[in-house]
Amino acid sequence: MSDAASEPVPPFHLFLNEREVPIAAHALRLLISDEAHEPQIRRLAREVIASLEQPPDAQGLLTVALEPPQMKITHSAVRLLLNDLQREQHSERATLWAILEKLPDEHTMRAIVLE
Repeated sequence: MSDAASEPVPPFHLFLNEREVPIAAHALRLLISDEAHEPQIRRLAREVIASLEQPPDAQGLLTVALEPPQMKITHSAVRLLLNDLQREQHSERATLWAILEKLPDEHTMRAIVLE
């Protein structure tokens, strides 16, 4: 009998269009600067940024495979940037909302524990 807790969790695939990639990377860079005292958060954010630097496919989509901790960091970064923006920055806010809609819900994110 296998133990479900010991089985690896498959990565979550986040699909971003060409407009969303630089905004997601910007959010992660801001998180790195805000969390300068947290080496694990910086490392995870840098891993996701490296994935965002890959070329998109022929349709202009970039597929980013995220492990649960990377997914949580990405969600946190996007949510923090969204909360910091003003209403006048409607276009960027709409893009951030589009990215958040592609990620699992906030309850799922809270359940992910960073070790």
